[in-house]
Amino acid sequence: MGVIVVGVDGSEGAAIALDFAMKEAELRGSKLRIVSAWEIPASVLASVVAGKEFYEEFRETAVQVAAEAAALIEEEVPSVEHEEIVVEGQAAKALLSNAEDAELMVVGRRGHGSFTEMLLGSISRQVVVHAKCPLVIVPSPQIRKSD
Repeated sequence: MGVIVVGVDGSEGAAIALDFAMKEAELRGSKLRIVSAWEIPASVLASVVAGKEFYEEFRETAVQVAAEAAALIEEEVPSVEHEEIVVEGQAAKALLSNAEDAELMVVGRRGHGSFTEMLLGSISRQVVVHAKCPLVIVPSPQIRKSD
């Protein structure tokens, strides 16, 4: 059984990537590996002393995001085997290390990054350069303008 890795962070882009990955895992008969990474941003560290409660808040958010993704898989495609991996650290590194044995990696085009004007998010750019397996970057649906 192959493995498809999908990155989730609670964003709209990640939800769209998860939807694609669920369908692809069902189609291929693959296991779905949900990866949720977290780290305390440098901007937060610069403004406060990150105590244990602050650390736990970031970790718990990542755990919750992964659990919600797993619950959606169980509801939408119950035949798809899946696992949740929550990692402390930079998201692209977490995705790449968890995709070493993967047949496919799936990410959204934009997540919760701080530079919302970028067309391709920083995580997406990093995995494009370093992925050792096929990669799908799922764009957000385009909003059609009325004439």
